[in-house]
Amino acid sequence: MSSLTLDYTNCLAEAIGATHGLTKSEVDTLVAKFPKHHENVEELRTTGESSFFDLPYQDTSELKALIKKHHGRWDNLVVIAIGGSSLGPQSLLTALGHGSFNQLEGKARKGSPRVFFANNPDPRYLTELFEVLDLKKTLFQVVSKSGATAETLAIYLWLQETLKKKVGKSALSGQVVFTTDRDKSPLFEIAKQEKIETLHVPTNLAGRYGVLGNTGLFLAGLCGISIDALLKGAGDMDKRCRHGDAFKNPAYMHSLVHYLLTRKRRKTIHVMFSFSNRLHAVGGWYSHLCAVSLGKMLNRKGKAVHVGPSPVASLGTSDQHGQMQLFAEGPFDKVVTFVTVKDHGARLVTPTAYPKLEAVSHLQNADFNTLLDYGYIGAEQHITGSGRPNMTILLDQVDEENVGGLYYLLQLSTAMSAELYGIDPFDQPGVEHGKHALSAQFGRSGFEDLAKRLKEYRAKPRKTC
Repeated sequence: MSSLTLDYTNCLAEAIGATHGLTKSEVDTLVAKFPKHHENVEELRTTGESSFFDLPYQDTSELKALIKKHHGRWDNLVVIAIGGSSLGPQSLLTALGHGSFNQLEGKARKGSPRVFFANNPDPRYLTELFEVLDLKKTLFQVVSKSGATAETLAIYLWLQETLKKKVGKSALSGQVVFTTDRDKSPLFEIAKQEKIETLHVPTNLAGRYGVLGNTGLFLAGLCGISIDALLKGAGDMDKRCRHGDAFKNPAYMHSLVHYLLTRKRRKTIHVMFSFSNRLHAVGGWYSHLCAVSLGKMLNRKGKAVHVGPSPVASLGTSDQHGQMQLFAEGPFDKVVTFVTVKDHGARLVTPTAYPKLEAVSHLQNADFNTLLDYGYIGAEQHITGSGRPNMTILLDQVDEENVGGLYYLLQLSTAMSAELYGIDPFDQPGVEHGKHALSAQFGRSGFEDLAKRLKEYRAKPRKTC
């Protein structure tokens, strides 16, 4: 069971003063409104605005059958995706796979493939990636809920021609898996034509919320990560947070504190400072989730509000030698969430060496788990002493249940933050504009007006030096 705890002590006025910390009255006033906010979030669940609520309880039989079919057959897996559909699987593998997964010998990976991500249409990167892969021994997962994402489609079109030329016409049906919407996606139409296997992405599941769906779990299962334990951790967190008492609900309190600090104290930059290499990638995924879900021009009533925090992902203790300078002494515009782990899953101890060097001797027999812990305490004390709000998410260990719980907490917190702001956490109009701009410039039908505006924009004179 997930042992995750949230400590928000240092976001309160009693810890850092009322200039930058929240008063008891401010917290209590908003906490009293949370039963109604909880009802509204529950309504999102029951009306099906997003199926991320249901993922902990999904039927995984089809997914597991496909994983069983492909496990042990391939040297490599290439995930062709972009945005949250790439960051989610990447963060799962980083958090729960071996730290040097691709460098392991095949036997050590126990039949799991090496994993690569084709997540940007950079021609040099893609060319060099395919130069080092044996295409006959490579499985490709193409991920796009809509099936119309231009970058992903373009990479697939290049892939299908490459596979047909270098492997054979049957390669597509044997070496490609589409993860897409079976109801509306053009990728699904291609799948039927080419006899490509598919995994379903519900229409109401945005890519950034799909890490615990087929988007992330196919890679997880192929790489030996327990799907059942991940979903159990998420389900346990869901049950733990299925009420409106924010004082006993870590997802809601995480949201409440961030919201109040942004609204009342102008803490518009939200830092996730992970004291674990394995969880740093979760911070990167959360930055994407937060930015797309909460950065909105219009509220649900169509009024311009221009809300949303600016998320940052940092790594401790590494970024104590860099970004920490800004966090502790720069503008008072940040709230920091430390993510720490009691047991990092391995133990290193420094040997006894150079005992006569004072600058070295205090590190004799130092445990590296302790080194990280001391680094976290030093950072927390410094930030707190500087009057800057911070909170801590603590995990006993980095395993499937704890990570599943963490993903779900952050998603639920994001949904509640949107409720507090009065915005839609599941749309992405700013992202859609970029998609439309690509379609327009490539001459896709229906985008003629935008194509004209972009052509005129490109023709404007520039001042350069």
